[in-house]
Amino acid sequence: MPRPGKTVETSRLNLEMAIGVRKKLEQIKDETQADSLAEVIRRALSVYDFLLSERKNGQRLVSQGPAGEKEVVLL
Repeated sequence: MPRPGKTVETSRLNLEMAIGVRKKLEQIKDETQADSLAEVIRRALSVYDFLLSERKNGQRLVSQGPAGEKEVVLL
C-alpha cells in the first residue's frame, strides 16, 4: 500500500548521539507506544516548548509528590 501524501513540508535531520541516549529514546518509544523515535523527539520538543513558554510568561514550574514540592529547572 503506498504512503499517503504529506500534508506539511518536511525536512530530514541526521542526528549523532551517544548509544545511551539512543537506548533511552527507544525505552521511551516502547513505554509510550510511539510509532518511531522521530515521534518521541517531536513529542519531547512540544513539551519543552510548552515549558519554556510557561516560564517566559512568569509561571513557576513545580513537581509535587509525597516528599513535597520541587521547582523544575530547565536547562
